[in-house]
Amino acid sequence: MTQGDFVKIDSVHDIDKRMKYLTKRIEGWDFSTPLIVTLKNYTNPRSLNQNALLHVWCRQMSDHFLTKIPTATPDNMKLMMKHRFLGVEDIKVGNKLIEGQVKSSSRLDKGEMVHFMDNIFSWAADNGCFLSVPADSEYAKLKEIQDK
Repeated sequence: MTQGDFVKIDSVHDIDKRMKYLTKRIEGWDFSTPLIVTLKNYTNPRSLNQNALLHVWCRQMSDHFLTKIPTATPDNMKLMMKHRFLGVEDIKVGNKLIEGQVKSSSRLDKGEMVHFMDNIFSWAADNGCFLSVPADSEYAKLKEIQDK
């Protein structure tokens, strides 16, 4: 079992089916570290629209910084932003521990993704790079709701 596993249960009718899966996962835990099971409300994961805008921003930052920093490719800008604002984690694969891996943005929900993007937007502006925010983007819409 890896950190971040979850089981979504939509109704009472799903419980028996999901419990079989949960039981199997718990029984497969090696217990070298304790296991915690948390119940919480489901939140929508980040949207494809948010992810697409993040990639646009990485290209814009790359275009801005590439003349001074030859390694400021879009992929490296994304990696740097994730490292700076999401941090790193240790990942266990079987018995092997891979330390200091940059956290993935794919596990963020919409609100967490807005926060991550806010940090990027501010950092870029502080460094002279002004990122575009299309008015019809989900980021702009969520920011508007958040600012009310």
